[in-house]
Amino acid sequence: MMQRDNSNRRVLFLTDGLANGGAERQLALLVKYLPPQWESRIISLGDGPFVQVLRAQGARVDLRLRRWWFDIFPSMFVWRVIADWRPGIVHGWGWMGLAAAMPLCAVLRISTIGTIRTGKVRVVKGHWGGRIHNSIVRRTSRVIVNSQFGMMTAEISNTQGRVICNGFDPDRLKLCIRTNGSSRRPFNAIMVARMDQEKDYATFFATARQLVSQNKQSVWRFTALGSGTLREQWIKVGRDLVEKNALAFPNAGIEVLPQVCDADVGVLMTTPGIAEGCSNAIMEYMACGLPVVCSDSGGNRELVLDGETGFIIPPRDVNALVEKLTWLKEHPAQAARMGQAGRQRILTHFSVEQMVEKTLAVYREMLHVKKPIRG
Repeated sequence: MMQRDNSNRRVLFLTDGLANGGAERQLALLVKYLPPQWESRIISLGDGPFVQVLRAQGARVDLRLRRWWFDIFPSMFVWRVIADWRPGIVHGWGWMGLAAAMPLCAVLRISTIGTIRTGKVRVVKGHWGGRIHNSIVRRTSRVIVNSQFGMMTAEISNTQGRVICNGFDPDRLKLCIRTNGSSRRPFNAIMVARMDQEKDYATFFATARQLVSQNKQSVWRFTALGSGTLREQWIKVGRDLVEKNALAFPNAGIEVLPQVCDADVGVLMTTPGIAEGCSNAIMEYMACGLPVVCSDSGGNRELVLDGETGFIIPPRDVNALVEKLTWLKEHPAQAARMGQAGRQRILTHFSVEQMVEKTLAVYREMLHVKKPIRG
């Protein structure tokens, strides 16, 4: 009987795409800080800006784009890499590549790890994509989830699941320096989020209209920073505020911290029925020393301490968002203390060292698990 090689420190990451998102940033962060004795390789079934980010870090990235929905050729490439490279761990950051890999991994006795880290934890049952993802993930050896809420809603057991919160890259901390206070300019509320149906920009814009109409328009400024399928639609919706110089839609690149540091408060409103995991945007707000106002969604309470590092409000509650933004504007000293408490919380509880070491602990655990030979 072939014995399991516990010294095999090769990790094959399988992702469905490398778009500009929080899950992709965390994947790049993990690969960047893996100890040198661990060898990694990434296969992505979709393109995106994080392909270049990973390659700039020296990572080996293979792109195998699907030409149509049932294109089998990317799966064949995944099988060939697994058979030839023989990783000790296959870590999926999506479901398509993982689904392709799992049968061969079972034959070769390679441990598989699923991930719930996308911020798309589904609360509403009946969403077919969520069902497929959860069905695939439940068949892996272990599941890494970045929030307790995500583990609960995905119905992952404590035996199979491991909660590992997102980490914040220490190399980005030098960008998290605020040099100006709100007294010299309009009070700036920023929302950094994908512009799709999952993020509630409607409440953000409705709040902006109410505050601008109640005050001199020069008192408030709102920044909507994100890319996505609904960007052009939201630009049209906010055109009146843009014309009043009360709203801006800067282009969203890979690095958002300079724009975040220019704000006074970070906002994240999420569409009801969708729940956040461990929000990268909220972590960026806190790292920059901004107080946070966010909807009561998913894992947000695991990040934001209500009344200490910001405020948690009901989803789609324009009046609550107006109230909290007004309070923060009128109480700059308290707002600054909240922001500093948030920054310290990121440094203490969401370090990249903790994220990487906890992930490696799962890898080591799996390398010592003797899987039964099938067939």
